[in-house]
Amino acid sequence: MPSASESRRSWLEQGRDVNPSRETLEAIARVLKLDDDERGHLFYLARPEPARAAARQERAEPAVARALEAMRVPALVFSPRFDVLAWNGAARRLLVDFGDVSPRRRNLLWMTFRHAAYRARYAEIGVIEREVVAAFRFSASSHVGDPEFDALVAELLETSEAFRAIWARHEVRAKVSGTKAFRVEAEGAGGRDAGGAGPLVLEWHTLASTTSSRQQLVYYTARAAGGPEDERRLAALCGADSG
Repeated sequence: MPSASESRRSWLEQGRDVNPSRETLEAIARVLKLDDDERGHLFYLARPEPARAAARQERAEPAVARALEAMRVPALVFSPRFDVLAWNGAARRLLVDFGDVSPRRRNLLWMTFRHAAYRARYAEIGVIEREVVAAFRFSASSHVGDPEFDALVAELLETSEAFRAIWARHEVRAKVSGTKAFRVEAEGAGGRDAGGAGPLVLEWHTLASTTSSRQQLVYYTARAAGGPEDERRLAALCGADSG
């Protein structure tokens, strides 16, 4: 049975008007032993921004789009709802061709659980599932009551057993940086990589817009400890975009 503190946090995530004081929130954070990301999430839930109007055909804002164009590594732009707004050729080769995905389904959270080809690109999809849910929960905390966010979560709760289990864990993490392992068949000067090369592990980082759009640009680079083979495989992915 959930504790009173956990129940209160659940009420907040459902957008109920419980109006807790700052002292109450601090007490909840202490009882639950929340880290900085989780504490920030709790405070966002208690004092959310007004629900925004439905965003129709949101586009990458010009400054973020220009940053994407300058990238020579896999990169893409997404909204607070995790809708993919723009991407480059290297990202298409690393992940999937987002242009072939219906705009309604061009969403990182939905694709992580429901898009077979996208899921297949990750060597450890279970890890990715938990990371994307925790990051989405952090982003959604400032959009409590937004029907677009609610509809996405409701659909996945209905259609994905894996999502239901992870969502119930109430994990929250800001999407800042980390590593991901990919299954890739990069095309280089010598053709496709032979099988058995193993996953390509890349570092990822996000750049967040400071405007009201709160769009983010995520890009992937070779690890500092990855060695020349990782550099070569990443360069093969990016080669068609250079020059």
